[in-house]
Amino acid sequence: MGCEGTVENGDRGLVAAIRDSAGVSIVENPAPALDTRLPWTFGAEPSLSIGAVDGGGADQLFRVTDATRLAEGRIVIANSGSNELRIFNADGSHSATAGGRGEGPGEFVSYSPSAVASWPGDSIAAVNPWGTRLSLFDAEGNHGRDVSLDPTMLNVVDLLPDGKIFTRGSGGGLNMDMTGSSGLVRSSAEWGILDEHGARFASLGEFPGSEFYAIFEADGSLQGGMPHPFGRGTTGAVWEELAAIGVQDSYEIKAFASDGSLVRVVRCDGDLERPTQADLDEYYAQRYADLPDEDRRSSLDAVRDMPLVESYPAFEEVLSDRAGYLWVRAYEAAVWTVFDAEGRVQGLVETPAGLRIFEIGEDYLLGWVSDELGVEYVQLWSLSREPAS
Repeated sequence: MGCEGTVENGDRGLVAAIRDSAGVSIVENPAPALDTRLPWTFGAEPSLSIGAVDGGGADQLFRVTDATRLAEGRIVIANSGSNELRIFNADGSHSATAGGRGEGPGEFVSYSPSAVASWPGDSIAAVNPWGTRLSLFDAEGNHGRDVSLDPTMLNVVDLLPDGKIFTRGSGGGLNMDMTGSSGLVRSSAEWGILDEHGARFASLGEFPGSEFYAIFEADGSLQGGMPHPFGRGTTGAVWEELAAIGVQDSYEIKAFASDGSLVRVVRCDGDLERPTQADLDEYYAQRYADLPDEDRRSSLDAVRDMPLVESYPAFEEVLSDRAGYLWVRAYEAAVWTVFDAEGRVQGLVETPAGLRIFEIGEDYLLGWVSDELGVEYVQLWSLSREPAS
């Protein structure tokens, strides 16, 4: 059975129950009350905003997929619309552009680079899933080499500190006998670790994909379908030296070592809400409100038989910061529950509205927003972890 105990966060009255089960730390947390806020604050406005309406310069961004901040303060943006990495100095001025569209060394195709991160040795790693490789550049944007990825595990989640690659497969087929019918289906995919050479190193197991509304022909072939608007899936992030995976069906995150062994399970109390038919109807009414009448009627007919899911996702996404905390975002909200390095809940943090966060540093947030014209910006926001004076 192992040892058991409780740890209290005295400042906010949160008590975590921790037990050991066959070498795995199980952390049970209470749901923090809505007023259980950490004394962390953000700047009133971004300290840096990279983006332009027009002009054709490097700061005119299109289909940004990711961004990272290097140790000396420069920011690398994965601009998939031009298949480039764009590097900016700490003051926002353009420093270099790397990559470009093509199939040669260090070039990208098909909506890539899909992600960018720091690589051991002050290098930059950019993910080119359709090219089945990871491209490595130095801090000045000069291409060094490419790492071929296992072709069954191309969806890179993040990079571990030792250079190993946290990734998942594309998932299998639907594998369901729903001939001539329709309903919710859900494939699964393997998550795992690749070594620094892109070869399989460890499997973390199979995890469910997103819930999908599918319509089948009488012969069993897929006629069509779409993701369920309230569908649950699986999300993950690197948490210090661990690979953290959360299935959104319940509030539970599993953290694995790079050798594939389960190290920690973090849970948090809370009731799961179930969407109603009125919720589903309202979602599609708003989504199709601006369509011409005939198109709107056709679109609504296509989702008329869509079933309800059992519950809304227990959470939206997980991220970790460079101070060792795990951040778990509430479903369709900018409120995050923050856990310490051991998985004990610390409290809630609300991030700037509309900011899709790529990276959380010790004293900054790096993320993406777009304005009413669709102009994209990568922004840096200051983060203070000290109580406001």
